[in-house]
Formats: sequence, C-alpha cells, structure tokens
Amino acid sequence: MEEKEFERMTKIIRLTLLRIGIRNDLKGFLYLCKAIEIVILNPYSVHRLCKSVYAEVAKAFNIKVDSIERDIRHAIEDNYINRDFLEFNRMFNLELFTIHDKPTVGEFIKLVAEYYNLGLARRDKATRYLYEED
Repeated sequence: MEEKEFERMTKIIRLTLLRIGIRNDLKGFLYLCKAIEIVILNPYSVHRLCKSVYAEVAKAFNIKVDSIERDIRHAIEDNYINRDFLEFNRMFNLELFTIHDKPTVGEFIKLVAEYYNLGLARRDKATRYLYEED
C-alpha cells in the first residue's frame, strides 16, 4: 500500500471510531486504530487476535499485551454504556446490533476493517471527502 493510501486509511479508521462513539481520550482508542490497521492490511490476522494482533500492537506501543486487550475492551465497554452500537447499523444499513447487544472485541475490529475493505467509507458522507483528493 502506498503512503497516501495508508494515510487515508488511518484517517478513515479514526473518523469511523469517532463516529461510532469511541472516545479518543482513551488509550484503547489508539490501540483499536492500530489493531484495525493490522487487520485491514492482513485480514487473516483477525483469527489470531491475542497471539498476532495484540502482540503487534503491544510491540508498536512498547507495552504488555494484557494492557492492550484490557484497554481496547474498556473503550468498547465505555461506548456501550454511554451510547450503544446502533451507528454500526446505520453504517452498514443492516441490523447488526440492537440496544441490548454489544460486539465482542473481535467483531468490533472485523466490522470496522470490513467497513473500509468493502469500500463503504468511500460512499459515506463523513469520509467521502478523503477520496476526492484523487
């Protein structure tokens, strides 16, 4: 992936997390960004979250793997308590979650990665402008 596309991808990930309601003042926000980036670049890594993705994120931030998992889980839980995940439904135009559902960490990471990989961000008003530079 060339540098311009990589920068666009990271911006889309950040904007998507903010849209969903993940607070960017939580450490888990940054760890989620990196984890989603890893899954976008290597989709099969999602099947090895603990051994592959979390380890790579921990290495990038020079912290323990346990901290990564805990902080990501906290960011997702915080969003669930304070908002919910109905924005996912709007983003995918599907009923993925109800008010009483919350995604697992793996589901969450996969969904945001798929949002990017399926090109849904290209059609979304919130991120479309990032593609207009081409």
